[in-house]
Amino acid sequence: AMAAVTDAGLSQIGSWSLAWTGNICPRFAAAALPIQMVTVERTVPQVINLSQGKLNPLSLSERMAIVRRSLIPQFSLKFAQLACFRELKFFLDTASPATRPLHAPVAWGVTNVPTQSTIYALATASTLNYLGAPVPSAPGLSGFVRTKIMPGIFWTFLREGFATGGGLALGPQVQVGLNKLTGDKLPTSVTKFGGGLLAGWACAFATMLPHNCALTAARMAQEGQRPNTVSCFRLLLSEQGLFRALTVNFQQRCAVIAVVVACLNTADVLAHDDLALAAVIKPQLVG
Repeated sequence: AMAAVTDAGLSQIGSWSLAWTGNICPRFAAAALPIQMVTVERTVPQVINLSQGKLNPLSLSERMAIVRRSLIPQFSLKFAQLACFRELKFFLDTASPATRPLHAPVAWGVTNVPTQSTIYALATASTLNYLGAPVPSAPGLSGFVRTKIMPGIFWTFLREGFATGGGLALGPQVQVGLNKLTGDKLPTSVTKFGGGLLAGWACAFATMLPHNCALTAARMAQEGQRPNTVSCFRLLLSEQGLFRALTVNFQQRCAVIAVVVACLNTADVLAHDDLALAAVIKPQLVG
């Protein structure tokens, strides 16, 4: 009897794995590839803008060369983050159905804070490497966490919670508005993309200060300093002034977040909630 139960469980796991791979992985890939290409390409000029003239501007072909060199690790990071985001969101749905509207922004913020800190830090390092600027090494896991994840992590949490997380919450509402405005004449994929694009751009612009603080912290760490929440904020204000601290890089940042939210909405990375681990495991636990 025990062997029969074990065989049934293994068979179900195998069926779930095949279904998840066939239905969910393509959605992650379709979202992660354009997201990371745009993120890296748009991060390069931001790093240069915040360098106080130490780094020279790069052409589009040079920026795309940096994208190609860093695409595999960048794509892998975003793919893994999307998987964690999806599972955490559905776990929260199962644990607390009453607070379901909050779960997508919360899950995105929790999973993307360390991921995005790493993504921007790696993009910064790739830019410095390409330009031949020195990049301090940080051997070991603790060194990686200290230089790649921790710099600006408070500011990263603020920007993720209110930028992409806010866009995820507002995107469907904007899509409804676009459907009404066009009389439901446009394809759903078009209004999904458009709703995400508009919501992402607006939420990104509203979070430029924490974003620039996080980028400044990443640059300070790459230069061998050990920034904290206050020191990177003070350096940003002293270098850029309040108005520019609130607006500098907004073209690049808003483009990145708008594309991120639009891609997430269009790829529908939260489709097939029946394939979430929470949905698969819960019946087994109840049984």
